[in-house]
Amino acid sequence: MKHASRHLSIIAALLAAAAVSGCTPGVPGSPQPPAGQPPLADTSWVLESYGDPSSPSAVLPGTEITVHFDGHTEMTGMAGCNSYGGTYASQLDGSLEIIDITQTEMFCVEPGVMDQEALYLDLLRDAERYEYVNDRLLISSGSQMLMFRRS
Repeated sequence: MKHASRHLSIIAALLAAAAVSGCTPGVPGSPQPPAGQPPLADTSWVLESYGDPSSPSAVLPGTEITVHFDGHTEMTGMAGCNSYGGTYASQLDGSLEIIDITQTEMFCVEPGVMDQEALYLDLLRDAERYEYVNDRLLISSGSQMLMFRRS
C-alpha cells in the first residue's frame, strides 16, 4: 500500500507539472510544448526548388532567388528578376507569417523568369510554417513548399 501511495503521489506531481506547462499528457487536443525550431533571425538562404514536394521544380538556370531574415521582423531578397522585401513573424513552433511584400518592377525577358518570380512571391505570401531539415529551410504554403539551402 505504501508503494501505491508513493506512485500516486509521483503521478499527481507529474500531472500538476503538465497542467502548469499547459499540456495534459494523453489528452487529444491538449496544447503541446513547442517543437523547438531554431529561429529564422539573422539567416540567409538560396532557393533550390519549389512547388509540390513530391515533384518540385528546380529554379530556372541563370536565376538566383534569395531571402534574408534580419534579427527583427524584416526580410529582403532577390526573386529572380526583382528585389523584394517584407515583414515576417515566426515562432519556435514553426509557424510563419509573411506580410507586406513589396518588390521592384523590372521586367525580365528570359522565358519563364517572371512566372517563376510570381509563383515564388505568392508562395511566400501564403507561408504557414517553416522547418529545418538536413541544413535546409523548408517553408510550407498549403500543399506547396519552398526549399532553400544556406547562402
